[in-house]
Amino acid sequence: MDMKLSIVIPCYNEAIDIVKNVQVVKNYLNDKQISYELILVNDGSKDNTKEVIESIPDVLALSYDNNRGKGGAIKYGIEAATGDYVLFMDADLSTDISAIEKVVELAPDYDLIIGSRHATGSVIKKKQPFLRVFIGRCCRFLVKMLFHTKFKDTQCGFKAMRIDVAKKIASKQMINNFAFDVEYLYIANLNNLSIYELGITWSDDRGSTVSPVKSSLKFFKDIFAIRRHKKKYYFDGTVPQNNSAKWLIVLMIFLLLAIVAAFIVFMFVYLNK
Repeated sequence: MDMKLSIVIPCYNEAIDIVKNVQVVKNYLNDKQISYELILVNDGSKDNTKEVIESIPDVLALSYDNNRGKGGAIKYGIEAATGDYVLFMDADLSTDISAIEKVVELAPDYDLIIGSRHATGSVIKKKQPFLRVFIGRCCRFLVKMLFHTKFKDTQCGFKAMRIDVAKKIASKQMINNFAFDVEYLYIANLNNLSIYELGITWSDDRGSTVSPVKSSLKFFKDIFAIRRHKKKYYFDGTVPQNNSAKWLIVLMIFLLLAIVAAFIVFMFVYLNK
């Protein structure tokens, strides 16, 4: 397929590894003869990531001073993208870059292509610690119940979209933290976009400094905000009538309380072993 791929990589305190990882991506794209632009977004890093990405040749290096969160960095990159299809991926390359070629192959047939660690064909080379796995399962269960989603993995940091779709979704985006992935897919579903869940090869980043407890609490808060914003997510401004809103809100509150209770019990047992 003759297309230009815009690749957005959010960067937060990535000064040590970003040069090496960007070169890996460049080598792969050049070897596969994929036309691309590489957009690196410094998400208000505390180290010298800004200076490092600005020193890398043949990339678009973007920066802002205050940390916005991964979702905020992705939105910033999408707004600057000029390709036919835009793909965002993690700076640590936790998703094997062989998935990029699969995106190019599937792009003509889908509005969105999302990487999945649990779809058919996925391979987990290095698993997450048990605590992260437990929290991840709780989050997936809550998302499935609240948004009636069929997706097995909403949080994999590898997603691609037609450029016009990406810019429309980004213009509706209100969440800057990790729940932005759920927001993107929710917006896509509400607007009847076609989505393909692609099994990927994935390895856990043991060097991650993200707190699983703090990030999960923010996640729970944000997904309820996403539900409240539903009327603002339609591209044409037309909101279908829905008489089930009241009971759904009650169900959401019940599910959140149940998951929080289970999480508290788990943490008590886990920390007192």
